Amino acid sequence: MVSYAITGASRGIGFAFIKHLAQDPSNTVFALVRNVNSSQPLTDLAASHKNVHILKADVTSPEELDAAAAAVSQITGGTLDVLVENAAFLIGEAASFTLTDLVGDPEKTKIFSNDLQLSVEGNILSVVHTTNAFLPLIKKSEIKKILVISTGLADADAVIEWQWKDNVPYGASKAAVNMVVAQYSNALVEDGVTIVALSPGLVRTQTQDWAPAFYEKVTNIFRKSKPSYEGPLSPEESVRLMLETLGKLTVKDGGKFLSQNGNKDWL
Repeated sequence: MVSYAITGASRGIGFAFIKHLAQDPSNTVFALVRNVNSSQPLTDLAASHKNVHILKADVTSPEELDAAAAAVSQITGGTLDVLVENAAFLIGEAASFTLTDLVGDPEKTKIFSNDLQLSVEGNILSVVHTTNAFLPLIKKSEIKKILVISTGLADADAVIEWQWKDNVPYGASKAAVNMVVAQYSNALVEDGVTIVALSPGLVRTQTQDWAPAFYEKVTNIFRKSKPSYEGPLSPEESVRLMLETLGKLTVKDGGKFLSQNGNKDWL
């Protein structure tokens, strides 16, 4: 029996993790969400799979995370094998801004600053809070793995190659997350804990009216550097690849920032 806890589990990649892992009845799966009633698909999945437990845990709240970890401990007997840190602040009001858009524009600068603060809280501090809350349980496991979801947009070389100019708060905060993961790895290597940052690739998680045009635009950007690029992955395919990669990694790989394929090919 393997136990998993996944943050941001109500939709997208997080829900895909829950759905995938729940298919093995020997797994114990914890879905961590801000609102336990916000996702009918997750509620339905938990109702039909006794190995899925929905727990309230806003990743910006150390108190809620500690409470969730305590609830996990009660069910597993004090351990957690795999923690998947998926929750993130992705798209804010300043997502379309380039840094030069801020020149001489106090209003855009104010919006950008607010998004950056939200990104620090939702993407960087949330990783610290979540990791620290569940670390005592992870250390008692035999598997001891932590997967932090990052992005290829946190790779400066890739951003330069793609000539990517916007969603700066997200990319910059995820670059900081990669450093946080590296620092955790240095601190935990003697405990045998494997913590890594993986990019899931471009995943088709957005369903808003603007989503089709967005995915077409991004696909065309990526094809300039990789003509064979086939386009976004489904959440299910991305999760399958990330779990395969995580399964191959050991404590010697701790602190690495890799793609869903286990390399530096973000596409």
